[in-house]
Amino acid sequence: MGYRIIADLAGLKVTETKPGASVRIADSRWGGYLSNVTPSEFAQDYAMHLPERIGGAEFLERYQGTTDPLTRIDPQGNYAVRVPTAHAIYEHHRVRLFAELLTGNPSRRNLELLGELMYQSHASYSECGLGSAVTDRLVELVREAGPAEELYGAKITGGGSGGTVAVLGGRNAGKAIENVAKRFAEDTGHRPYIFAGSSPGSAAFGYLKLSST
Repeated sequence: MGYRIIADLAGLKVTETKPGASVRIADSRWGGYLSNVTPSEFAQDYAMHLPERIGGAEFLERYQGTTDPLTRIDPQGNYAVRVPTAHAIYEHHRVRLFAELLTGNPSRRNLELLGELMYQSHASYSECGLGSAVTDRLVELVREAGPAEELYGAKITGGGSGGTVAVLGGRNAGKAIENVAKRFAEDTGHRPYIFAGSSPGSAAFGYLKLSST
């Protein structure tokens, strides 16, 4: 819904399909992807024009539909728009910065920057209503321990709405992780499972390279 509204604000040409079906947008600017809108574009030109929420019937009357061919807008529904739209845009930018920082020198400053991106991601995800109190508490405990304990960042990961938290730590952070798990168990009555080690991944199983012709 956010992309559909932004496309309208940007004056992109929209072609309606069948009534109640998805719409098509001629988008040479962002290639049809909301995540290609830059944070600066969003903040300067679009964020203030997006509603916090919109009713399904009102959205369909104004915009006919979205570009998603697999979902439908319920006229009786009420949908959050601005916050989820911002999350997709800023999260894409965070991921690109994270990947770039990973190629640099693994200094403490770089680790702190990587961790800050993880904390931002977690906060943004939770703001969308997809977080949970238990994963929030794990992230809080990691932040409290902080770089002094070689813990630099944490965020919810996996399917969302609770479950797994990824933690960025130094080589000697094992004891600090155990302390976080102990404090979490004391707070909640549930002892988390700590995943350690790594799979050999593509080094053992190979990979497929896809290219367009």
